[in-house]
Amino acid sequence: MHRRVATVLLLGMLTVVLVGVLAIPAAAEITRGDCRGAATFPDKSTDRILDAARPKSDVFEAPLSATVGYSGDLGPSAEPSDEEISFEGGVVIRLPRMSWQIVGWSGATKEVSDSGSYTYDLPDFTPQGTGGMQVTAWHNHGGTVCEAVVTVSISGSPGGVAVGAAAVTVLAGAGTLAAGRRKP
Repeated sequence: MHRRVATVLLLGMLTVVLVGVLAIPAAAEITRGDCRGAATFPDKSTDRILDAARPKSDVFEAPLSATVGYSGDLGPSAEPSDEEISFEGGVVIRLPRMSWQIVGWSGATKEVSDSGSYTYDLPDFTPQGTGGMQVTAWHNHGGTVCEAVVTVSISGSPGGVAVGAAAVTVLAGAGTLAAGRRKP
């Protein structure tokens, strides 16, 4: 019984350490297609535009919530169609052990570009001030597929999440030591 408790606590500690170690460095890359796209964060005072072609070495810091202006097209040679073409796409956030789609879209259009605004509000447990998250935006327009991968750091301090992780680590360590000591 004590060995099982110690093993579970040790695995918990390793998981907490791995989440911190596996934080992804900031990067950007268009991985498929000739698409172009950008998001503008009007509430930021500097570094307001996140471009899909942003160099990998640049870090983009985004707020936990914002209203973002976006624009994108299928590339310089794309021409509007006479008939409507179906499309779908989305934006997915990836962390070391989980991912979730924060927005998706679908429909049909004759156009090859779009612009507008989108308001997002990430949950409070989203890592803040601790490294990057891989964000993938993809779009399939009648078989023309585009994908851009950007690594974004969320502004803020680790706050309660970091304190909670540290407390869990200390408790797990104490539990491991207590489970491993010899009983009289």
